[in-house]
Amino acid sequence: MIPSYSIVGEESAARLCFLTHGALGAAHNLRAFARRIVTKRPDFKIALVDLRLHGKSPPADPPHNIAACVQDFENLAHEIGPPEIMIGHSLGGKVALAYGKAYAERQGASPSDVPLRQVWALDSDPGKQVALESHEVLTVLKAASSLRPPFPSRAYVVETLLAAGLSSGIANWLSTNVERSGDTFTWRFDERALRELLSDYFSLDLWPFLETLSERRPHTPEFHLVVAEHSDRWSGTMRARAEELAPSSAHLRLHHLPKSGHWVHVDNPEGLLDILIQSWPE
Repeated sequence: MIPSYSIVGEESAARLCFLTHGALGAAHNLRAFARRIVTKRPDFKIALVDLRLHGKSPPADPPHNIAACVQDFENLAHEIGPPEIMIGHSLGGKVALAYGKAYAERQGASPSDVPLRQVWALDSDPGKQVALESHEVLTVLKAASSLRPPFPSRAYVVETLLAAGLSSGIANWLSTNVERSGDTFTWRFDERALRELLSDYFSLDLWPFLETLSERRPHTPEFHLVVAEHSDRWSGTMRARAEELAPSSAHLRLHHLPKSGHWVHVDNPEGLLDILIQSWPE
């Protein structure tokens, strides 16, 4: 499957970055932030990419897991060219890390003409997580799945989600997963397939790979972890693990984003932009 994408920046720009979103989001959620990036770095164009089961990406065959998402991005790279930088937020951050891991393991045998220079995981814990029903994404998915289509309007969806206790921001964000079907509206996502993908996201542990990056290795990108100051996705143990590992690693960098919760591109876009631009390759 080749995921849906749109380009931000000049089509003629020689350098390419892939940017993708989190669970129950879509690439267009990051469009405003992508525009900030290309304003600072017009030598890049950014492909805003919808993960499988999200946005406008076409139907995909199972299994629905992180490895399948990585293959989707590799298919896209064959279609439009390989990225020099890969960035993902939340679920997309773990996909980005897994994409970088696959690239690094493959490049040991066959270096690419266009190297993947950097991988960025924006507020995305690389390790296993306990998939508690109280986890925000599962809470939101449960609220959404309790609202059975068809719906008369998007406004109806927002009002019903607000009545169920979701915040205005979350309700409006979730309503972006609603699409027109004739004279009514329905959910764009497949709940069962999404739960399969999220189960793999929660169970996949990429720390062992990151721990192998202590010494410089050829054809291996830099892996950048951005941790939001007020994030609820990083436990104290995982923060400590990253802080201990990064200083001694040849390929791992850790960044702390102040004045931000999980929604880094909304809570502190300027601070996030500064971190990215200061670290991007010339």
